[in-house]
Amino acid sequence: MAAFQRNIIVEMDWVDEASFEIRGTLDDQIHSLAARLLISFPDYLIREASAEITRMPYPGFCQGATPALAKLVGERIGRGFRKRAGEVIGGAESCNHLHTLINDMAACAFQMNYIAAKQRPEAQEVMREVADDPARRREMVLGWMPRLRNSCFVFSEASDSLFQLKRENPSEDDTSAHSK
Repeated sequence: MAAFQRNIIVEMDWVDEASFEIRGTLDDQIHSLAARLLISFPDYLIREASAEITRMPYPGFCQGATPALAKLVGERIGRGFRKRAGEVIGGAESCNHLHTLINDMAACAFQMNYIAAKQRPEAQEVMREVADDPARRREMVLGWMPRLRNSCFVFSEASDSLFQLKRENPSEDDTSAHSK
């Protein structure tokens, strides 16, 4: 058994067509925190933010860190959010563990783009068509979520050529060019 173990769980649910809720928990042998964000969709503005610390090294003191979370209301989850969250809840006014939890929650938030897209009936057909073609599937996802561009290795502009090389059904012209 490990001397230390930390578990972070993030759950998201739609509240209505224009908003969703993210709930997160962080638990280890020393800390237990829970946070909740209400996010508008598709603009990713934080409309509500709250947290609770129930297990901590300094009961009665650590809870003083949670009000700082309210300063995230009005912020947009997207590029630059980690830096802004660090300024708001990553320093002396808040809690490092709360900062860790909020960053994980924010990273999960963009999955709601994919969930929303998959719920559209026309998307089901398109997803079946591109299921076995990574290049076309990547193109489709970037079409649904253009903000993913340059967010990771797979969606990096530098990786565009990797996906062009992996097309499984080259045209006859391409095939004959390779055989010469």
